Amino acid sequence: MSLYTFSMVMIALGALFAVVTLAYVLRMAFSRQAGEIGGWEIRGAARRIAAVARTTIAEGVRTKAALGFALLVLASVPLFWLIAEGDGTIKGKVQMFITYSLGFAGFVLSLLTILFSCRSLSNEIATRQIYGIVSKPVPRWQILTGKWVGVMSLNVILLGLVGLGTYVGTKAITWQFKGQLRHELTTSGGLTPKQSDDAVAALDRVRGIGKTGMESPVITAMTQATGMSRKQIGDVLLKLPEPTRVNLRRFDELRRQVLVARASVHPPIPDLTEAIEKRYREMEQTDTLPELMTPGEIRKHIATELAGSVRTVPPGTGRVWKLKGPKPEERRDFIMSVRFKLRVAATIPALRNPDTGELLEEETVLCVWTVGDPRTANSLEHLDTQPANTYKELELPTNCIESDGTIVLTFLNIDPRNNDVIFDYPDGLEVLYRVGSFGINVFQACLATLVPLACLSSLGVCASSFLSFPVGSLIIGCLYLISISMGFVAESLAVSEEYAPDPTRRGLDWEVRRMTVNAIGTILSVGGLDPTNQLIDGRTIDWSVPWHSPLRESLSKWPFALLKSIVILMIGVLVFRRRELAAVIV
Repeated sequence: MSLYTFSMVMIALGALFAVVTLAYVLRMAFSRQAGEIGGWEIRGAARRIAAVARTTIAEGVRTKAALGFALLVLASVPLFWLIAEGDGTIKGKVQMFITYSLGFAGFVLSLLTILFSCRSLSNEIATRQIYGIVSKPVPRWQILTGKWVGVMSLNVILLGLVGLGTYVGTKAITWQFKGQLRHELTTSGGLTPKQSDDAVAALDRVRGIGKTGMESPVITAMTQATGMSRKQIGDVLLKLPEPTRVNLRRFDELRRQVLVARASVHPPIPDLTEAIEKRYREMEQTDTLPELMTPGEIRKHIATELAGSVRTVPPGTGRVWKLKGPKPEERRDFIMSVRFKLRVAATIPALRNPDTGELLEEETVLCVWTVGDPRTANSLEHLDTQPANTYKELELPTNCIESDGTIVLTFLNIDPRNNDVIFDYPDGLEVLYRVGSFGINVFQACLATLVPLACLSSLGVCASSFLSFPVGSLIIGCLYLISISMGFVAESLAVSEEYAPDPTRRGLDWEVRRMTVNAIGTILSVGGLDPTNQLIDGRTIDWSVPWHSPLRESLSKWPFALLKSIVILMIGVLVFRRRELAAVIV
């Protein structure tokens, strides 16, 4: 059996399963006319919902499985603090600790949410404990809402403790490094205990961009704190063990790139629809349309050419981008970074600049970056060679951002070796600057983790309204595993960017696979915020929704995930209100 045949069979089976499941849900929701209907009373709803939520939380505390998951989450934070090493440096240890603590907690809490939300109501129905609730004047929509609030309250408590543990653990790693540095400055560096204390305390006052060698801001802060010269501080540091000196450099990177909340602003992707149609009409009028290509394939080919021209900066020319980001944090030691990748198709040999006589190394590009409006004083120009075909982060020690968050970014390609420079949007160019603290970023990461938990809780409560605990938890668990494995699904069906065929060779079978994967990914999307990876890179959580992007991408964002959870919970209410819990025997 070929890959195509296997893919089509699996897609057909999946679609059949979805149709059967939907039909069963609709039948359970609307076919039973003898079930208790209840009302939609609002008065006193908050009190009754809170009572159901408290009962749900108490049930979770008493349940051995839920209590075991909760203890596993809480015990994992100190355990990861002990075993996290990363690349052996302080920066690597902090990043790995954050990844393990928040990432593992999010996964375990997802499983806990699925099991607990599917079990709570279905277990009460199976054991007939529900009779004690529905016999009281409590509308059924308030029962389900109370169950959801109880499950989410437990998640908020556990995730809050994990977030606090992550923040304290991160600070503890830096305190541990400072204690070790203080000891080694005294024993190996030859400083007095007071000088060592002053030098270590200066690490909290390090400011400015990162520099190498004796120009490092760490050395500057130590000289100001101890009264010693740069040479004396340099001699002291040379006496320290090599791992400590490396960690001192990584500590400076940690300060600038991890223990912050930086906004990430990308250039807007231009809408080429009108330009594509204009080029197509011109080709149609001049009778130059390719005969072996369909109109759709021709438009895709034109789009590729136009996109390439927008991203390309020919030699001797420049490009200006106007970016819009959030308001920057007002600080005296403001640092903004331009992160870019200068992609060059050809090999770049070494060459001596005919204008200055300077030797231009191979695989580098001589260029000029200007941040801010060059017509005003609030701008900064940087002329230097930059590496080609690799990511580089250029730090600038000034605030060139306007008060409304507008950033003007200019690039000039002045390399005499005459190579086109290509920027791959959106990852090939971005501006990073500080908008908050690390503590605020951890708090936002915890909020972002709650978004998928809210969706899973709604799915579990809805499933428990008409399914038994084993069936409901199995279905929701499978859906969750599929949602976090969509990248693997796309690769297995050969629709990802790495395995997609040439645009001119994409037939109907590929389009069917692509549309199926996109539809499944959109339906099962739970927010797409990725808080852990944002946190370890020191980036603030991106709560924005790109309304100008394709509909599929917009529907995958967090507002629609929350809206989806509300809709799912409403479906559960409709099912539960029409369900007959006990037959009346006369």
